[in-house]
Amino acid sequence: PAAMRLFAFCKGRMPTEEVERPLGDRSVEPNPPRWPPSVHVVEPDGVFSGDKQAFFDSIFTDGGRYSAHPWGGVDPNAPGYGGYFDETGRDFCPQRTAVLLKPGEHNAKFNVGFYNSLAGLGRAPGDVRLAAFECLNGVGPDRVQHGEDPGALNNFWRSVENLQTASGRSIHWYVSQAAPLRRIHVRGQLRLSGAVGGGIYEWGYASGGFCADCQIDGGVEFGGQQQWIARNATVPPGKAFRHGAWSIVLVGSEGKYQYEPGQGCRCTEVPVTERIAEKPYIVFDEPRSRYLLRVPRAASGRRGHSWDAPCDEVDFEQVFVAQAGPSFSAAEVNAKLASGKHVVFTPGIYEVSEPIEVSRSHSVLLGMGMATLEVADSAQFMDALLLVRDGLVGVRVAGLMLQAGPNGSGALLQWGTATGAAGSYPGFVQDLFCRVGGDRDSAEVQVSTHSMVRINTSGVVGDNLWLWRADHEVPTNAGVTESRNPVSHGLEVNGDDVIMYGLFCEHTLRDLTVWNGENGKTFFYQCELPYDVTQGNFGSLGYAGYVVGAQVARHDVRGAGVYSYFRDHDVHVRSAFKAPEGRVQHTNVFTVFLNGKGCIESVLNGRGQACSMAVQGQPCFL
Repeated sequence: PAAMRLFAFCKGRMPTEEVERPLGDRSVEPNPPRWPPSVHVVEPDGVFSGDKQAFFDSIFTDGGRYSAHPWGGVDPNAPGYGGYFDETGRDFCPQRTAVLLKPGEHNAKFNVGFYNSLAGLGRAPGDVRLAAFECLNGVGPDRVQHGEDPGALNNFWRSVENLQTASGRSIHWYVSQAAPLRRIHVRGQLRLSGAVGGGIYEWGYASGGFCADCQIDGGVEFGGQQQWIARNATVPPGKAFRHGAWSIVLVGSEGKYQYEPGQGCRCTEVPVTERIAEKPYIVFDEPRSRYLLRVPRAASGRRGHSWDAPCDEVDFEQVFVAQAGPSFSAAEVNAKLASGKHVVFTPGIYEVSEPIEVSRSHSVLLGMGMATLEVADSAQFMDALLLVRDGLVGVRVAGLMLQAGPNGSGALLQWGTATGAAGSYPGFVQDLFCRVGGDRDSAEVQVSTHSMVRINTSGVVGDNLWLWRADHEVPTNAGVTESRNPVSHGLEVNGDDVIMYGLFCEHTLRDLTVWNGENGKTFFYQCELPYDVTQGNFGSLGYAGYVVGAQVARHDVRGAGVYSYFRDHDVHVRSAFKAPEGRVQHTNVFTVFLNGKGCIESVLNGRGQACSMAVQGQPCFL
C-alpha cells in the first residue's frame, strides 16, 4: 500500500478522523526478517522437531535454575504448589532473549527468567495456546529460598504477551517491576505472590507490577504484592480480584475487588480508561509466511480487554529490524525513521554514540527481549539518548530499556524540545524501563543523567514506566553508596494533559517526579526514596517523592505510595507529596516506612501521620 491509515485525536481527544501517513521510502526490508540468535521462533506442536519442554528449559537454565521446595506439591492449582528460581548473578547480565511462539498448540511450560520475553505471534491471544508460563520466588545469598525475603522482590526485566494458557490451570507470576503481562488469556487463576518458608498460606515479598488488556477466568490473587495496577483487565462474574498488601489500582477493568475483613490494602477503582492505545505487537501470517507489525488504534473511555479493537497492519517490508553489535549505527536507525520505516530492536545491548531521533509522525519503535539502548562510553554528553521531535502525532515507543552512560545526558527519553501541544494526539510510551547504574561498579565508573524521562509535549500517554536509579550493583550486588550515579529526577513533565498509567520511580537524588504541566493524571504511582542520601543533601533541601508545580491549577493522582528506606543516614523528609493546596486531587495516597533510619514526617504538605519505625511495614494513608 502507498500509505497506512491511523486514527488521530482531535482537540477533545476523541478518535474522530483518519490521517494518511505516506510511507516515504519505497525500498523494502526482508520479510521474513533475518532474526539474530537472540530470537527463537518456535513452531507449534506437530511441526516442532524435538522435545519442546527440554528446549524451553534449556533457555531458562542458560541463566537460572529451578528447584522444588521439599514441601511443595506438583499441582499448580493447590495452595502448597511451589519451587523457586535461583538466578544469582543474572540481575545485570548482558544476555537478552525473545521467544516467539507461532500460532498453534504449545503443550509445555516456559519458565521466564531475567531478560526473557515470551510472546505469541497470533492476531488474538487464543491463536497461541501454551500450557503455562511462570516466574517463582527468588533466593537469598545462600542460594536457597526461605522466609518472605526476598520472595519476588528482585524478579525484574521479563515479560509475557499475546497468548492463552491451559484451561483451569493456575498461572504463577511472582514478579516486581518491569515484568508486564499484556494481551494474556489466563484460563485459570492468576497468582501474583506465592507461598514461602514451608507454609501454605504465607506470601513472599513482592513490590508491585503491571498487567493490561488481559482476561483472567479464575480471578486474580494479588497475595502480598505491595502495589499492583491492572489496566483494562477482565475477571468474569463469580470470580474476583483479591488481597494485596497496601494498594491496588484497577483502571478500566471489569470484575469485582473482594475486600477481606480487617485488611489494610485499599483498592482504587477507575471505571474507564480515559485515553489509551494498546502496545504494538508482531504477528506471523502463516498462509503468506510473512511477519506483520500490528498497531492498535487509539480509543477513549475503554473498559475491559479489547482484543478485537481496530488495528493497522504494517508488512515487515516497512520495518527495519535492528541488531546489536559492532555494526549497529544510530545514524542508520535515524535514516530509516526519517524515510518512513518503523524500527524493531531485537534483543541485545546497543551502544549508542549519537541520539536516536524520531522525526516523522506515526513512527513505531518496538523493543524485543528487553532490548537495551545505552549511552556509549565513547559518546559525549547528549541532550537525550532518545528524542521525539516537536509537532509529531501517533508516535509509539515501546518495550525498550534505556541506560545512562559515564559522560551524562539531559534525559534518556525526551518527548519534544519545546513545551506545548502537538497536533491531534502525540503518542504513547509503553513498557519503558530506564536504569542509571547497577551494571557497573560505581567506585570505578559512575554514570549519570539529569532526568530519566522528560515530557515537554502535551497529550503524551505513559503506560508502565519503571525509572530506576540502581540501589545495588555488580560485582556482588552490594548497595550503591555516597549518592553515586547521580540523577536528579525520574520523570519531569512540562506538557499539559499528560497521563500516566503505572508509574514506578525510585532512588533519584532530588524530587523523584516533577509535574509542571496542567491537567496531568497519574493512575498508580510507586516511589522509593534513595537509600544513600544524607539529611544535608536531601532532607533539609525539601525534596519529595512527587511534586506538582506551584503554578499548576489542576492535577489528579490516584493510588500512590512513597516508601522510605534510609539505609545509610538518619534522614527526615517533611512530606512525601508536595502540591498546591486545593488544586490537586489525591486519592488513596500513602507512605510506608520499610526499614532503616529516619522517617517521612507527613504524607502531603505537612498533613498525615509520620511514617517511622513505629509503624514499620504499615501504609500511612492521608
